[in-house]
Amino acid sequence: MGFSSTDKKVVIAPKYEAVDWFHEGYAAVKVGAKWGYINRAGRLVIPAKFTVANPFRKGFVPSTTKQGGDSILFAGASMKADGYEICINTRGANLGKCPAISEATQNAQPIATVSTKKVYSVPNSSGLFDSIEDDYKVNDEQYYIAKKGSNYGIFNTKFDAILPFEYNSVKATKAAGETYLIVEKNGMYGLANAMGKEIIPVQNAGIMTGTDNSNRGYVIVKNNGRTYVSNMEGKNLLNRNYGDVSYDTQGGFVLTGDNNLKGFYFPDNTYISPKYTSVQLLPGGRYLSVTSFAGKKGYINVKGDEFFID
Repeated sequence: MGFSSTDKKVVIAPKYEAVDWFHEGYAAVKVGAKWGYINRAGRLVIPAKFTVANPFRKGFVPSTTKQGGDSILFAGASMKADGYEICINTRGANLGKCPAISEATQNAQPIATVSTKKVYSVPNSSGLFDSIEDDYKVNDEQYYIAKKGSNYGIFNTKFDAILPFEYNSVKATKAAGETYLIVEKNGMYGLANAMGKEIIPVQNAGIMTGTDNSNRGYVIVKNNGRTYVSNMEGKNLLNRNYGDVSYDTQGGFVLTGDNNLKGFYFPDNTYISPKYTSVQLLPGGRYLSVTSFAGKKGYINVKGDEFFID
């Protein structure tokens, strides 16, 4: 695969196993079984050594002279078979710590954030809390995530308890522009809306929220060794649970079966059963690049039709 202009003129020769869109001047390309990055001139500027190569985007690193930090381009990538990701710069070097990202570009990837401890002047009404850890707004109303003893809860400016002080942790997160709360009690996780109403019960091994390419929120939930995907109302979007589920940045979800084979779920409720050793959605969102259990490489459309390379 390669690249052409809008008038169908080839600008980068089709010599790669698979390619991604250009983002911030770089595109991920697959050479053999590994991924690297080319620039717009078609030069391989980061060697093909990654098992996962996500698009480049802008982030921010701490600065002593600039409020909000200095801007930097980075990408999430992995050199390991298990897909564990690091953040790299445009030279392919490990950044050590991932830059912060703005809410407008936040997605499902576990990116570390750079934060400054806020100072609050909220009066402690009748010993309601010991300290305020974070805050968020809903319709111009301020809400405070606070700590009392070893427990966390939430109250508003009227000192009404929005979430009781009975959780080991409470974290505000964004999905599709809305605020949600990931809550934890005794090592189990759940999800509530910004007003404290439970969406997903506190009975799961892990919860991660994100926003898809159509600006719809989703929740990846791990429970008893199984993984499923919920919408922001708590409804399971998949027809069954899987060993693992991850969001593909091109759109849709990679499904991992109990035998560690891969399948795919498209947002239009189309499924590709887990029977491939690798699955990746190609730009445009209509075809998957796959490798069969026998090692044959090919493509699948959204209907499940297979086109293997002889």
